[in-house]
Amino acid sequence: MSTPDIKHNTNPKVRYEITLTIKDAPGLFDSVTGFMQYDVANEQCTPYERFTGIYRTPPGQSPPIAFSRVSDNQYKGTLHLDLLQDEDYYGLGVCHWSMTAAIARLKFQEATFSPDISQKQIVAQQSVTIYFPKSGYGDNSIKDMHYAGSTMSETVAHYRDDFFSVTLSSKERFE
Repeated sequence: MSTPDIKHNTNPKVRYEITLTIKDAPGLFDSVTGFMQYDVANEQCTPYERFTGIYRTPPGQSPPIAFSRVSDNQYKGTLHLDLLQDEDYYGLGVCHWSMTAAIARLKFQEATFSPDISQKQIVAQQSVTIYFPKSGYGDNSIKDMHYAGSTMSETVAHYRDDFFSVTLSSKERFE
């Protein structure tokens, strides 16, 4: 089975501004980037493989989010929920793409911190705060170390001075 030619929507309309706010980080980051995670929402539009018992969906897509620096601690980026074109790739019905999450990548030397916000939170225009260990900032002992972070927990609350936070919030922007 060949991978279909997945096209971008030529006129996306469902646009959100994502604001990324950093609090209590030990320093600045070398780069702040991000991407949107898209997956096919209705797998029945793809071939079913009886032997394995799964649908052979096209690979998820990860278009970038360009974050612009507003200040040392704040960045803004724009994403579209309808960026990918829904299409009948296999002759089995139209495949509908769904943006499942927006993931940021804050990089400092060998460490990458990856806060994320779900589509549900984006649409509800909610904020999500993710906590990361300050000890990971500047720790070059492991090449390409990735930190997923966590929401507020008893550990984070008890050792709050040992963590920095990244808050992602969304606001709908009409075009």
